[in-house]
Amino acid sequence: MCSQYGCVAAVRLRRTHPKKLINASQAQVTVLLRHMQLGALRRHWDEFGRSDPLWAVLTAPDKKGNRWSVDEFLQTGRDEIAALISYLAARGLAPRRHRALDFGCGAGRLTHALADHFDQVIGVDIAPSMIDVARRLHAHRSGVEFRLNTSTRLESIESESIDLVYTLLVLQHIPPRYVRQYLAEFVRVLSPGGVLVFQLPSRDPVPVTVEGRGLKTMLPVRVIAMIRAIRRLREFPRMEMHGLPRGRWRSSSPALALRWSTSSMIAPTMPTRRASDTAP
Repeated sequence: MCSQYGCVAAVRLRRTHPKKLINASQAQVTVLLRHMQLGALRRHWDEFGRSDPLWAVLTAPDKKGNRWSVDEFLQTGRDEIAALISYLAARGLAPRRHRALDFGCGAGRLTHALADHFDQVIGVDIAPSMIDVARRLHAHRSGVEFRLNTSTRLESIESESIDLVYTLLVLQHIPPRYVRQYLAEFVRVLSPGGVLVFQLPSRDPVPVTVEGRGLKTMLPVRVIAMIRAIRRLREFPRMEMHGLPRGRWRSSSPALALRWSTSSMIAPTMPTRRASDTAP
């Protein structure tokens, strides 16, 4: 399935401080920061929810600064979910249409669209401000519910109660140690015969280049990389980007293996948004 966001491949399954720089060369250097704790992640995304919630959910360059219209924003979700439903049906992956879960729902872009296809849709998010925006935008929309979830457990959702778990452009912003826990929770809440659809980069962000003119050509690449890392640390709010190789998320979650033959899992391979790096 291909859309404006990329193509999907399906598999049937029955405090932060600069970290030591690695991969340094004269042309490139990888800049890594120690991963956010869950509480810090919540604070950063809560600020996004206050300052520019729709753009934070879908970071189109020309929409930054609260330039999304609500109708246009929600239409992108309707288009995406309609394509997803068609894609699943074409491959015989047709879950029941009772309950769906939108993990990392933000302002409810996909929650809104899923409600056209399911009796009940639950949107969960770590940021209180995002939940407030979603509830405000959907005050008169039936069949949707938004819940704040600030831990790595989905405590408010019963086991085997969700027919479709969907999450896009969310897990890439969460440190891998938490991603593994969330994946296990997705499988726990998935009903027999249900479908889990998630997007996750298979590698960390690529190294950033440091080539250019002026002062930076006179500085060692490690110094330039450190300056960039310090600048990132001062950003608030900030989007972190993470990847997790496919073999690691499969092997690290026994629950995935246990449910291998009873449900379906789709791992989309889509382009991921990247925070721009600025040179000193």
